[in-house]
Parts: sequence; C-alpha cells; structure tokens
Amino acid sequence: MAKRDAESGGPPGDDRMANIKVGYFQECEELLEQLTDGLDALAGSAPSRHDFDSVFRAVHSIKGGAAAFALHDLTDFAHALETLLGAFRESAALPSPGEVRRLQRGADRLAQLIGHAQDGRISTEEERLADAALLNEAENLPGAPPLTLRLEASSGQAKALLKALPTLGEVQARIDEACIPSLEDYDPAAPCLVWEIELTPSMSEKLLEKALKDIDPTGALMRSARETSAREPGGPAPREAPAARLNQAMSITQAPTIRVGLDRIDRLINLVGELVINQAMLARSAEEMGARQNSDHMIGLEDLMRLSRDLQDSVMQIRAQPVKPLFQRMARICREATTLSGKSVELICEGQETEIDKTVIERLADPLTHMIRNAVDHAIEPIEARIAAGKPETGRIFLSASHRSGQVILEIRDDGRGIDRAKVLARARAKGLIAPGTELTESEIDQLLFKPGFSTADEVSSLSGRGVGMDVVRSAIHALGGRINIESTPGRGTRFEIALPLTLAVLDAMTVAVADQTLVVPLSTIHETITIAARDVLQLSPGQKMLRYNGQAIALFDLGEVLGYPGTCRDIEDRVVLITCAEAQRPVALIIDEIFEQRQVVIKGLQEGFAAPSCIAAATILGDGRIALIIDPYDPSLSPAAAGSGRQAAVPLDLSA
Repeated sequence: MAKRDAESGGPPGDDRMANIKVGYFQECEELLEQLTDGLDALAGSAPSRHDFDSVFRAVHSIKGGAAAFALHDLTDFAHALETLLGAFRESAALPSPGEVRRLQRGADRLAQLIGHAQDGRISTEEERLADAALLNEAENLPGAPPLTLRLEASSGQAKALLKALPTLGEVQARIDEACIPSLEDYDPAAPCLVWEIELTPSMSEKLLEKALKDIDPTGALMRSARETSAREPGGPAPREAPAARLNQAMSITQAPTIRVGLDRIDRLINLVGELVINQAMLARSAEEMGARQNSDHMIGLEDLMRLSRDLQDSVMQIRAQPVKPLFQRMARICREATTLSGKSVELICEGQETEIDKTVIERLADPLTHMIRNAVDHAIEPIEARIAAGKPETGRIFLSASHRSGQVILEIRDDGRGIDRAKVLARARAKGLIAPGTELTESEIDQLLFKPGFSTADEVSSLSGRGVGMDVVRSAIHALGGRINIESTPGRGTRFEIALPLTLAVLDAMTVAVADQTLVVPLSTIHETITIAARDVLQLSPGQKMLRYNGQAIALFDLGEVLGYPGTCRDIEDRVVLITCAEAQRPVALIIDEIFEQRQVVIKGLQEGFAAPSCIAAATILGDGRIALIIDPYDPSLSPAAAGSGRQAAVPLDLSA
C-alpha cells in the first residue's frame, strides 16, 4: 500500500509530464460537464440511449487519462463507475430514476477525486471502502443469472472464500462426497474436499465478474461448473456489440476550439486597455490643438475610437464563459448537502448559457456554495413539515442567471419556510448586535443575516451553526462590485438577487470632482443625483449627518472628508449628492463637488505596497494621462452603521418639520 501511495503522488523532482497533466485536468472539466449533462438528461422526461453513451464515454476518457498518469485512486473509482455503467450498457433498459441519482452521486465523487488528484491527496482506506459501497449498492441493476461454482481448496483457503461469497448474493454450499478420497489415495499435501456452490448473485454480471476476480484473482481455486454465457438454440439474437453502438452514437458537430492560457488573454486585455487609453489621450490632444470636428485628424480618431471599442468588446468576449460549469458544481453541492441533512431537495438551474467574465465565475463559487448549503439547511423544511404544510415532499431551489442593463443578475430562491424574523431578531438581541428596545423594519431584520458570527442554527452541524457564511457572501459580492438583496415571505420561501458587473476589466462609470481631485464612481452603484439644500441636512452630532430623502433620513457623507483631502468645502448648500443604489432600502448619500461625464474606464488594480484608503476599490488612467481612483460605495466606511446612525437611517421623518 505504501508503494502504491507513493506512486500516486508522482515521481519526485521535476515532472516532465507536468504540461500534459495540466491539459488532462483541463479536459476533465469538459468531461465532467459532459457527464453531468448526460446524467441530467437521463433524469429528465425523455432520456435516450445517446445520453447514456455520452455518460459512458466521459467516464471512460477520465479513467484512461488517470491511468496514464498513475492516479490510482481516480483510476480505480472511474473503473468501478465504468463497470457499473457497463452493466446498464449491456442491458436493454436505461437506468431508473433511483439509479440515476446514485450515478449522480458517483459523478460527484469522481469530481472530488479529480480535485484530490490535482492537489496530490491520496484517499484513506475508509474513503476507498465508502467508494466501493457507493457503487456496489445500485438499485434494481440487471442481476446476473444463478451460478454453480466448484471450490477446490485447502481448509484454510476454503474458509476465507466461503466467508467472502455471501457478500455477493445468496449462497448454498455442499461437499461433493464423490470426490472424497479413500485412505489409500489420501494425500495430506493436496486438497481433499470439493464444494459445490449455488450462488444467486445480488449484483450485475459485470460486477460479479469483478468481485469473483477480487476474491480469487487467479481463478485456480474456484471454477464455474457451467458456462453462463452459453446460449441455447433459438435463443435471442446477440445484442449489438458495445463498440458498434459507440461508433453509431449520434455525432455532435462542434465549432473548433483552441486552448489558450489565461495569462495570455489577460496580457491581451491589458494591451487593449492601453490602446483605449492612448486613443483617449490622442483625442484630448487634438481638441486642445483646436482640430476641427470634420477634419481628417478628427475623423481618423473617431474611426480609431470605434475600432478600439470593437476590439475591446471582442477581447472581453474571449474571457466570457457560460455559467454552466459553476451551476453544475452547485448541483453537486446541493446533492451533498441534501444527503447530510436527510431532506429531499431538488436544484433547478436556469440560464446556464449566460456568459460572464471567467474571473467573476471563479470568485462566485464560494459565496454560491454558502447560499446553496444555507438554503438546504435553513430554508427547506423536513419532509414531514412540508407534508403538514401542504407542500410537495421535495423542496425546490431555483438558481438562475440573466443579463439585465449591462449587468449579470443571479437569483437564488426556494419554496421553503422563509425567514423567521422573530427568531432572527431575538438571536440578534441575545448576541448584542442591536440595542435593547430598537425597532427594526423587516428589511433591516433580513440584513442581520449578513452580520459576522450570526447564525440561527440551534446547534453546530456539518452544514451550519458556526456563524460563518452570509457575511462572507456579502463581502465577496461587494468585492466583485456587486450588490445583494433579500426578499422573503414566511411560509412561501426566500429570494436572493445578486447583481454583478459583466467583467472586472472594464467599467461603465461616472467621473466626478472632489476637492480638485478627479474620482470615478461605478455607474451601476448610482441610483440618483440631486442638489441639496442646507435645510434638508440634519446634524445629529459632530461627524454624523443625515439627509432627508424620500420620506426617510439616510446617512450623508462628504466624500472629500472621508478620503482626507485637504481644503474640503464645508458649506453644503447647493452641493451635488450621489444617492447610491439602495441595498435592502438602505441607501447612502455622497457629497461631491461636480459631475464631469459618463464614460467607460479600464480598471487597474492597486499593487501590494500601496496603502489604499477605505472605500477605494481600484484605479484607472484618464484620457489626459492622469490617474483617477475608483470609489467603492459599498465599503463599510460608507455604510449607515459607520455614520453611527443605523437606527435613525430607517426611521421615517416628518418632512413638514
């Protein structure tokens, strides 16, 4: 075992096969997608033999590559899964819904083992036994026909073999008395007993063949007394050979593709961004030189601007990937959480072909995992409770993606119990998250779920209870430049809506002036721009201001003061205010000096070593070559709580006062 484990980790030192192995794991992602699609189709209303062949090919390809790289754990499990699929493949019927669910769990484990192989992790003996149990307990497999075996072994060997055979099915064994030697013929060194064994297998013929080989690898001790594969005259014609069926499987015409390293695409995007910046600088220089609008120079610059924009859009499309692999991963997470919780839950995915920047997809995996697990553990009721409430036994979670107004909208909703706001409020008070006697609106109570360390679980389980999850979700969404909203109806379910930018490389933004500095604010975060009067501002205490807005008081910040710019104007009369997009009806107001224009900017990340102040997300280069900082309006330093006015921000005011 130690030798095999060492081989699983690969040879020490430089691996000359490293590049090929990276390509194999990339191919595994596509094969897992093909495997998941095929199993989903088999679980659908119109499964076909082509869907099953697609599943078989995916597993076979994964096994072949794993064997080439001596990834023994992955190879063994893929081989066992392929053997299980082979049993179905040899039968006339397709897998039943129960069998498909087991195959899906097998596919989930296969994906997990691929990740372990990438990390160099080796399965424990307990995990290997669990893997074997997972695949050998398939429901309603076409069973192998009864089999008669003759066992010729010494007493010690026979004892071990007879003890192992009952795990394969029902066993009836008797000694063949005719083979008992006489005293004259007795040879103490030779086996003297022969057992005739009638075995009624509880598994498929393929699995039985493998199990017998595991028990008696050489076949020297156990021999079949009759040929099970013999076919009587007039019997059914042999089925078409598996290889022939594979060759005749429906072929799918796909557009040719090429694999390119992400670092090369990132470099191309950076170069296109520099091109856009230089084009803007040339246009500004031409204006300063007094070039006429219809001159050859300006016409050429307009053509360059159009071509730069088209090139930029094309490069962005290269990075854009459908969210389908992410959704498939969430389906695996849902099945795992369903097994742990003992509930019956179905995940329904919509809009899987919606495209989004690959970097955004990668950074969405963790927050979506938290939300799916929370939905299974907290939102969906146990089967008994759902039946008592008049709901179907199986709870449903919907995960969808769509494009809307230049953003990607992810929606996660369920048909569960909804948010128990009384319990949330009581737990928040017990933890000291809100002051005693504070009255909160329903939306504010919902926002308590995002507090660090907050949990409504009564006990810690493998799914929840540690207070880690939803605060991580909101932080991750805000880090992507997005926002998250909650809607919940008791007894009917909860809906989360996540709005995200299409890409993290280019941003539609508004350039503004603050204390003689040019700043950039993401356009998606701006709800409204207004001019304020001094009478609309409430001074609660030094450093705490509120703005009368739509019948409420919202937190008011002078952006120049927050950033520490010297010479910030203290007079707020007729100042321009940006109202940020309300997250759960809790917007904030940002005081600025002037609005310049709306434009698209190229995002430049702040390198390590730069002390970025709070509420600064990144930077960009303007058309005149100057650097402008990009504001993050969802930074905690610009929240109502940071202004010390969390309670007042939600209290409607009498505007006639």
